[in-house]
Amino acid sequence: DIQRAHLWATKCFQQFRKLPGNRRAHFLRSIAHEIEQNREQLIQLAQEETRLGFPRLEMELSRTSHELRLFAELAENNDWREFSSEQSSNKLHSKPRLLKQNIPIGTVIVIGACNFPLAISVVGTDTASALVVGCPVIVKAHPEHPQTCQFLSELVLIASKNAQMPKGIFQLIHGRNHSVTENLISHKDAACVAFTGSLKGGTALSQVVNKRDNPIPFHAEMGSLNPVIALPHKISKHASKLALNYVRAVNLFSGQMCTKPGALIIIKSNANNSFKNLIREAVSIQNIAPMLNEGIYKNYEKSSNFLKNELPLLATNEKVQNKIKNPAYSRIFELDFIQFIKNPELRAEAFGPASLLIECQDETELIQAIESLEGNLTGSIHSLIDDHTTCRKIIPLLESKVGRLLWNEFPPGVTPGLATHHGGPWPSTSDSRYTSIGRNAYMRFVRPICKQGFPSIDI
Repeated sequence: DIQRAHLWATKCFQQFRKLPGNRRAHFLRSIAHEIEQNREQLIQLAQEETRLGFPRLEMELSRTSHELRLFAELAENNDWREFSSEQSSNKLHSKPRLLKQNIPIGTVIVIGACNFPLAISVVGTDTASALVVGCPVIVKAHPEHPQTCQFLSELVLIASKNAQMPKGIFQLIHGRNHSVTENLISHKDAACVAFTGSLKGGTALSQVVNKRDNPIPFHAEMGSLNPVIALPHKISKHASKLALNYVRAVNLFSGQMCTKPGALIIIKSNANNSFKNLIREAVSIQNIAPMLNEGIYKNYEKSSNFLKNELPLLATNEKVQNKIKNPAYSRIFELDFIQFIKNPELRAEAFGPASLLIECQDETELIQAIESLEGNLTGSIHSLIDDHTTCRKIIPLLESKVGRLLWNEFPPGVTPGLATHHGGPWPSTSDSRYTSIGRNAYMRFVRPICKQGFPSIDI
């Protein structure tokens, strides 16, 4: 199947890349139409396999169809080509005529996420942003929601037929064994890889890519701590709202979000004890929901048990009686600056509704804590005007650590658009210059070509 998939993708590439933009736009809108026409069945299937909840899946499907139409507009206007030119000169130091534009990179292998079965999966941003520029796509179906993947694939193929696309521009490969993914990305005709998953998985696949005879771009979105900095005056004046919104952000969709705030960093003050009590209260009223699957649950429990052995548990709703399978218990752990600095293993992402509350003695420790952070998708600052002296010191530090910086907001949820950037320094992603969500996600799948002396760029 893998050999045949690559054969078809390679065979159709030159024809697909040369199609007019309006043809590819029609194809993307046809995909959006098909998934919307089959909305009820698709969401029911995804709910059965992931238990993410109908409201969440409704939102996710709407976002997916919106992004497909966003990329359709990009296909029509051809802005992704970024055409530029320099005219020739007959002066003493003459220069030739230069024409430059982006071209598609080739077959893209998409390895989607377990926690976004619609938006970062078979028909997610990766697939849409590759198709828009003329790259064939081979998707590795996620083994935890294979039926959802298969149904989405069938809808894409219907849209492809209706739009009269070349055979082979989109294909789906199933398989639970890791060797399936490894064989897909190590194949000589693979041109690029888009991966969403864990740091462990991303690191392993990057090694496979680097061992190829011809290494290819590997775009991975992986784990992230997503630190939140809450400054003293903000805590003093808005403790109740801040505590509740922090706990809600940690527990959103059972904490199974790549932008979940995994650390809240504060400076010691008289308001902190009451703030911690408010966190305890907020955690105690959180509903307990099921996690995606047993594997995710076991990994979360393993991470939580490690933290329990190392740190005091500030707050949890674990004592609440329930009959839910694979329950997502909320857990907030407490530590000081010294523990945070001396034990980097405590910073590993716990994929679930767990977070660290780190208390620094003063501004100096806060700065050192930020400087010790690894790369993250997001960072957040909660501040009032009286905190702005500290803000001016920490903003440049956070800018060097994150891809998206939030002001008095919490990070879960990413709105696709022109200004969206969902990326960050290692280990949050493999290349902080690129986004995996939003219109500019296509930039991962193009490269520039310069033509010298040509009368036209299209020759």
